[in-house]
Amino acid sequence: DRVSEESRRWLASCGLTVEQMQNQMDPVYTPARKIHLYHCDHRGLPLALISTEGATAWCAEYDEWGNLLNEENPHQLQQLIRLPGQQYDEESG
Repeated sequence: DRVSEESRRWLASCGLTVEQMQNQMDPVYTPARKIHLYHCDHRGLPLALISTEGATAWCAEYDEWGNLLNEENPHQLQQLIRLPGQQYDEESG
């Protein structure tokens, strides 16, 4: 059990049990996970994320230096991979 004896005594002094407290807590949110396959160019830049159903869920165009020119992301997917070994972040671009 994950509740210490000290916590159990404190709850009892308030007229509560561990079970009552567990019933008051929200269940842990577990987001749905989906698998997407990367379609990359010869440099390893991701050009598209393809769902297991074969639909394009995300796609992008880059310039010759790997800078993002255009991105289509209708499902608001978070795709941070750029060139191999690089990831996008807000601060450095």
